[in-house]
Amino acid sequence: DKLSKLIPGLQKGIDGINNFWFGGIQDTKNGITPVFVPNLIDSKEKVLDIPIINKIVNQELHNLEDLEPKQVIVYYIDLMDYDEIKQFIRDNNQTMIKVELKDLKNLLHDVIIEDIVDCSLEQIKTDDLLSQDKYQVQINKFISDRLTQKINEYNDKHDLQTRMNNKNFQPIEISEAGLELIEMIALDCTNKKREWHSDEEIKIDKNGFINKKTKEFWDGAIRSVEKPLRLKIRNISGDETIKELY
Repeated sequence: DKLSKLIPGLQKGIDGINNFWFGGIQDTKNGITPVFVPNLIDSKEKVLDIPIINKIVNQELHNLEDLEPKQVIVYYIDLMDYDEIKQFIRDNNQTMIKVELKDLKNLLHDVIIEDIVDCSLEQIKTDDLLSQDKYQVQINKFISDRLTQKINEYNDKHDLQTRMNNKNFQPIEISEAGLELIEMIALDCTNKKREWHSDEEIKIDKNGFINKKTKEFWDGAIRSVEKPLRLKIRNISGDETIKELY
């Protein structure tokens, strides 16, 4: 939805444009220009290769003949070979429709959602009469759109290189909970709104340990004696997110 708003003049549901196209741009100079955007969920579509451009040139352009567009815009994340793609279009396009290639990454940089934290707060009762009850904030899920984009770009780039060299590539994967993307977590039990005050803080290394000497693995939680009012998380890129807990 955000991406559709970033493509200037893009409209959905234009008559004569089927679901293969992301939408269309309508202006007085070119009329209606159908726009193709790869399915960002399908990693295979992120690379514009001969099979995809063949479908566009030899099938989808012909389906547009009743619409009589002057051109179409084809966005891509990566290309197998830019010169080869352009030559294929020149050799096989039997219509009068111009095919314009555009890099989608220039738009994707503007489509960034703030980090999302799913957590729960509970009070833990202790059996020790001499010990105070504690509060625990459990991080259930952490989603970083910025980091996901960076990792996907890395995976796409290296996957393309290895495929061209007939090698296997093991992509970087993010777990469903996404806790490996966190390098620091802190609690503010003092201030609700004003300057941040860290009453409790945990730093996590790249292997998930909070104490290298004892090899204590972070369990996804942070605890405090006082009731926490705010939670701060810093991801491995240095971006910080503050979430109110009260």
